[in-house]
Parts: sequence; C-alpha cells; structure tokens
Amino acid sequence: MSKTWKVINTIVLCIWAVLISLLLYRNYTGAELEKPKAFDEAFSKKTYWYDIYLKDKKIGFASTSFEKIGAEVIVKHEREMKAYKDGKERLLLENLKCLSDINHSIKSFEYVSHFKDEKGIKVTGEVDSGEILFFLESPEKRKTHKTAIKGDFYLPTTFLPVIIQKNPAPNTVFAVPLLNFSTLSIETVQVILEEIRPLKVGMNIFSIYKFRSGDTIWWCNDKGDMIKEKNPSGITLYSQAEVFIKDPADRVIFDYTSLPFMKSNMVLDDSEKVNSLKVKIKNFRLNPQIYDNSSVKLANNTLTIRKPTTEQMKGKTYQLPYTGSTLKKFIQPDNWVMSTYKPLQDTGRIYAKKYNNDAFLFSQYLINYIVQLIRTAPTFVLSNSEQIFKSSLSGDYLERTVMFATYARAAGLPTRLVGGVVYLYGYFYFHTWPEIWLQEWIPVDPTLIQYPADATHIPLIEGNLNDITAIIEELNKINIEVLEAS
Repeated sequence: MSKTWKVINTIVLCIWAVLISLLLYRNYTGAELEKPKAFDEAFSKKTYWYDIYLKDKKIGFASTSFEKIGAEVIVKHEREMKAYKDGKERLLLENLKCLSDINHSIKSFEYVSHFKDEKGIKVTGEVDSGEILFFLESPEKRKTHKTAIKGDFYLPTTFLPVIIQKNPAPNTVFAVPLLNFSTLSIETVQVILEEIRPLKVGMNIFSIYKFRSGDTIWWCNDKGDMIKEKNPSGITLYSQAEVFIKDPADRVIFDYTSLPFMKSNMVLDDSEKVNSLKVKIKNFRLNPQIYDNSSVKLANNTLTIRKPTTEQMKGKTYQLPYTGSTLKKFIQPDNWVMSTYKPLQDTGRIYAKKYNNDAFLFSQYLINYIVQLIRTAPTFVLSNSEQIFKSSLSGDYLERTVMFATYARAAGLPTRLVGGVVYLYGYFYFHTWPEIWLQEWIPVDPTLIQYPADATHIPLIEGNLNDITAIIEELNKINIEVLEAS
C-alpha cells in the first residue's frame, strides 16, 4: 500500500469533521455576519455534484442538495469514495442530512460514516435552548453529549455564501468557530480570502474567490457556490456535471481556477471592431508553421493579425467535401474530435447539405448552431465530442471548439483547433477557437459568436486539446505588448 493511501486511511474519517463543521460565521473582529439570503420560492431544489480526485486518479464522487419546503430547508451531503482499511481498498460512504429554517439556522442533523457492508459511526444532533444535544452511536458504544452554542450556526455550504454577500476584499481574515465531531466541541479557526481573480465564461467575466484555512482551500463563484476544494490529504473535489459523476474513469483535469490573465498595455474600446492588431510576444516560443497560409503573419516575434471581411470569405468558398490531399488530417477524427461518431457525423452532413454543401454558408450557420447547442458552464475536465454529446451539452470555449470542429470535419470542411489568448475588457485571457480552410486558415469563434473572429484573437498553438491546454503554464510568463490596433 502506498504512503499516500496510508495517509488517507488515517485521516479520511476526519475529512467530514472539517467539511460539516463551519459554524457561527463572524468576521475577525468578532462582529456577526448577516444571515444568508433566504430562499424566495415556497418550494425549490438545487443539487451540486463533485468528482473526488486523489492527484490525477478519480476515487469517488459527492453531492450537496438544498430542498426548500415551506419555511424549512433540507440540506443533504452525500459522499462515496475509495479508502483503505486494514490494508484493503474499501468503499467509504458518508451522509449528512440537516433541517434548517429559511435563514439556514440549524434545527437538527444526522451524520453517518461507514465502510460498505459495515456499521459505522452515526451522530445525530438536536438544537434547543442555546445548546446542541448529541447522540453518538458506534458498533462499540452509545453516548450523549451537550455543547453550548451562542446564536445560530450553519453548515459549510453556507460558509461561502455568507462571506461572499459581504463583498470582502482580498486578505480579509475571518474567525470561524467550527464543530469538531471527534471532540464534540466548538473550535475557532482563521479563514482568509486569499485572492479574487477574473474568469472568462462565454462572453462575460466573472470572479473566482479563493479561501484558505490552514492547508484546506476552497474556491467558489460570485454566488458563493463551491466549485473546488483541496484538503491536506491531497484529495480535491471538482464541480462536475451529474451525468459524469458515477463514471469511475479518470478524466484529464482542466483546472480553470488557475487560468492566467494578462493586463493589456492598450485599452481597446470595442474589440469586435478591431480589424488589424500588431502585437509583440515575449517569453513564449512561437511556431512559424502555425502562421503559414494564415491571416496572421509572424516577423521577429511580432504578430500582425488581419481580420478578413465576410465578403472576402464568401469569395473563397467551395463545394464540400474538400478534395485536396494536403489538408487530409484536418478532415479526419482524432481522440477529441469524434467526427465519425455516427450521430454527430450525420448531423454535420445534414446541415452541410441544407446549405448546398457550400463551405462558407455551412460554417457560418455552424457558429450560431453551436452557441445555442452548448449551455455555458465551465467544466473541470476535457471531453471529446461524443462525451459532450452524451452529457448535458454544457461547457465553454473548449467544448464549443471541439463540437464545431466535429460537425465541420464530418461534412468535409478542413478545420483545426487553435489555442491562444483573446482580449476582453482590458485583459487578455486564455481561449480556444476553430480555424476553417477558405483558401487560407480563417479564425471563427462559436463562443463569442464571431464570423470571422476579431483581430484580438492571438493564436499561439495549433493541435488537439492536450496540446493546446499544455501551454497554460507558459502563459504565466508570457508578455504581450500591443503595438498597433485599428
């Protein structure tokens, strides 16, 4: 058994003691935070799903749900993950059910942790008159215990929303009394908001908040919904679509919480109207082959990007499928672009036929089709087009780029995947988009709904998804200087 798994064996039963015990949220000076906003609907339910990974291996899944019934809210946490016991890999099951009022003030709760086919630990609690009455039950013994409390207390799912609604600034520190299930006592720890960073999602920019308490780190969106958690054992939870949750297969992680962003030295009022851009690239090795037969020219680490007009593109159209031999690889499927998967292949060919197999008209139609097909929601894994199709059809620029290329190649339109950066609201962000062959490589963007893409799309690499996402680390060092824009 590896050392990592031995560590898990000793601490896994304590993980939930941390996860379910953040209580009485106050700022560092001791003033109580406002209660989280109550649900508006009389009846409502929402569920969040998470993949559980140990480094790059998937070991389980988790979910958190909120169900409002009248003036009460039922919160459920469920977790299923692999762990070691007595030198053998076992399945650890954990469940927490809590009843609260609409302000998330806890009335009662029940927590159960056990290995499959075994009896484990069960803890129930009732809140009454300023104290928690615990009932602790294990195969060996039963026990009751009382703990005094001051005011309301909450589950960890309210920890992030409560702080987020205060609009805290980076480096703000909070004192967080938390309930330790191993000692049945309340302990206070410090939680700090380490960073707020921008995230490009679709055509908009949102914020990601990073909180830390000791070696435990949480990331959440600007609504306070947890999107990622990393704890000292090396276990990480990633927000995930429900359809993939119970699939035990490992996936390639795409961690969008650490994507780089670069402030532009020149503010562009309307990037969509930029028809020509000249930029100097430093600290990144450019591959000249990417810019052959392209609307982008390279000279001395300087890229000159030209945006063609739709009339120019229309004048270079042709009948599909493309019959030339030099671009054969850009019509064929790969591990990500599954253009021979029959449902996708048939759809691509049907829409091409609808537009008389005209390369220009078909690709123009695909832009709007893909935008409507994919629901905008960033994901933590890379998916091929078959997986995207079988899922909830959600994603962002990665998924839209892959799906566009899939339908296009199925119809015989040479299409390549490009990664680089794009300008939005004063910053350059990592981005991907497809390029189609119309006598030269032309960028189009089914995420920003641009046909052709504006000249602020700076291509840095061409290849499959693995190739493209591999440059993200290098982008932390890149320097982009805008020399001219018109």
